[in-house]
Amino acid sequence: MDEQLLEKYLRNECSPAEAQQVLAFLATDDGQRLLQRVVDRETSSLKRMQLDPAEHAEAMRVFKRVQAAKRPALAPVRSTTWWAVRWAAAAVVLLTLGIGGWWLYQQSIEEPCVTLRTPYGQTRLITLPDQSVVTLNGNSSVTYPIRWTDDKPREVWVDGEAFFDVVHTKSHQQFVVHLPANMNVEVLGTRFNVYTRKSKTKVTLDTGRIRLLLDEQRKKQLVMKPGEMVVADTKGKTYYKKQVNAKALASWRDKKLVFEGMSLLEIAQMLEETYGVKVEIADPTLQKQQFSGSIPNQNIDTILKGLSTLFDFHITRQSNRIVIQ
Repeated sequence: MDEQLLEKYLRNECSPAEAQQVLAFLATDDGQRLLQRVVDRETSSLKRMQLDPAEHAEAMRVFKRVQAAKRPALAPVRSTTWWAVRWAAAAVVLLTLGIGGWWLYQQSIEEPCVTLRTPYGQTRLITLPDQSVVTLNGNSSVTYPIRWTDDKPREVWVDGEAFFDVVHTKSHQQFVVHLPANMNVEVLGTRFNVYTRKSKTKVTLDTGRIRLLLDEQRKKQLVMKPGEMVVADTKGKTYYKKQVNAKALASWRDKKLVFEGMSLLEIAQMLEETYGVKVEIADPTLQKQQFSGSIPNQNIDTILKGLSTLFDFHITRQSNRIVIQ
């Protein structure tokens, strides 16, 4: 593992899968040595730094937690106090730079996680520890703890597109789906579809009720009703809600694609992201033209044939390059 990924992790910018990779590496001797080099570099200019009482108290609090998180075999007690002071000062610097989240994240993970992925053009049915069911679309992944306990929320992380059928527990245990851009979906028991790729995230509610948190501070919240879709940019700064046919939008689970007023450009982007192809629209005037209809989606060839027949397109394909005209 390279230092760049570790620094990304220390800035709290890693995906759950990347975070697990870093945590596994930090459990090794090489990982501890690399972490030490990073901290030494950040603290090289702190030997003469004077902390005010509040900063010193915060530093020592952080230091104690960092020391507790380190492996005993690699963190022997030193005879001098400078080691503690240096770690404490480093902790303040890491927190000041916004990169102190690595040990907080490490301590928050009590159970190992598993990440399941789908290749382009394939779907996968996954049963979670609570018997909730997730259907992954192509080129997607879901990450979740191997074991869930009754005293904590049920949490999963999604990248790509997934349909959730969440079971309701006797203890009314919360179910949280973490999406990119600090967006979260909170539910108790319901069915909904999430789509999160590149610059856009979509959440569509089929049945039940969910609350969508659009920022880390939980200041932007939307309660959704069945048949509603919320579309947001990946940063969660702009969003809108609209009425849709939720079952039609999740029809990909049944090997069928349903278009309801989708532009050809949106269809092309969906094919690229889900099936790993490059789509070119020969006539730019067609990009914003909207289409409605239903076609089978057993594979990319079936989809292209359906598009050609339904919308009278002329489609050519050479390997992964597709031209629509």
